[in-house]
Amino acid sequence: MAATASLELPVELKDKIERVARERNEDPASLLASAVESLLSTEEAQVAEVRRRGLTDSAEHYDNENAFARLDSFRPSHRNPPPK
Repeated sequence: MAATASLELPVELKDKIERVARERNEDPASLLASAVESLLSTEEAQVAEVRRRGLTDSAEHYDNENAFARLDSFRPSHRNPPPK
């Protein structure tokens, strides 16, 4: 049995969750749990990739925007072209 938790959400977000859950014929709590799980899985993967690439430093922390910018710098399209 799953434990329950209480969250304070803006009314607009609560309404949106309920609307989407109805459209999907799903319980709002199940939809929310699934969405949170998906978000956290993505966040964990991003943190792991930043660590794998050696982008972490005990003195420096990256928020999502800076982490993505740093990861993007490794893309071939963002690197300097080879000298001619």
